[in-house]
Amino acid sequence: MQDRIRVTNLVCDTVIGVYDWERRVRQRVSVDLELACDLSAAAASDRVEDTVDYKQLSQRVQARVASSRYRLVETLAHDVVELCLANPRVASARVTLHKPGALRHADDVAVEVERSRDDPPARPPHRALVGVGSNVEPVRHVRYALARLHERFGAVRVSPAYRTKPVATTHGAPGGPDFLNLAVELRTDLPPSELVDWLHALEEEAGRMRGELPDAPRELDLDLLLYDEVVDPDGPPVLPHRLLAREAFALVPAADLLPEARHPTEGVPLGELRARLPERPPGVVLFEEEVLF
Repeated sequence: MQDRIRVTNLVCDTVIGVYDWERRVRQRVSVDLELACDLSAAAASDRVEDTVDYKQLSQRVQARVASSRYRLVETLAHDVVELCLANPRVASARVTLHKPGALRHADDVAVEVERSRDDPPARPPHRALVGVGSNVEPVRHVRYALARLHERFGAVRVSPAYRTKPVATTHGAPGGPDFLNLAVELRTDLPPSELVDWLHALEEEAGRMRGELPDAPRELDLDLLLYDEVVDPDGPPVLPHRLLAREAFALVPAADLLPEARHPTEGVPLGELRARLPERPPGVVLFEEEVLF
């Protein structure tokens, strides 16, 4: 296949790097895309529906890069390749990701990754979205959870963190200090039940006692919000998580991370569900004191 679509110097700001200072700032990177696709249908029809909408795809790439929190440029480049190949019209994609400030005495450092639809996946096949919360020494416990998730699952994407008010349950009025809430996207080979077992074990590592009152303060609260597009209302675990569509503390960070991911039962993207919330959801405030991971 000789047809190609190229997008060059797509500029994005993101958190990227292994040093402590790089975790506290956003750096400018640029992305070059080369997409192999059959353009004959579009040439015959002159309709955008018959080709790769490169404007829409570029916007998705910019949103993905901006929301990422990877340490390595290599991981981010692979993530962008996977995003490109999610378009069924793209047979193969070459992504070049430039990080101009990576070396003091060089104009640029770039990583180039090329994958085709027929290549085996570079990472485990299942995408899971996990909600992370804590209202007992929350910064320390959230950092602990992120480090353990990274250690177990490799590259993870992390949303911005929010301070949120405790939410009332059927067991009574909420109490205790504010929560710190965020969302994490990871890749895994574990089925949902085994992943939830691992998350529960991590909660217990952090000191949470399972079986406590639902409104009790907790060191860690880890919820499996999405697992691919699985729908299992009977569980366990119930998928998608019941809180995802109705509670701002779960939906806001999830939509930050995956705005175009479709809620499997609501049938609309998470970004659209978030847009239906009040302009400033009550009790949800962006946490800006420090970068957690």
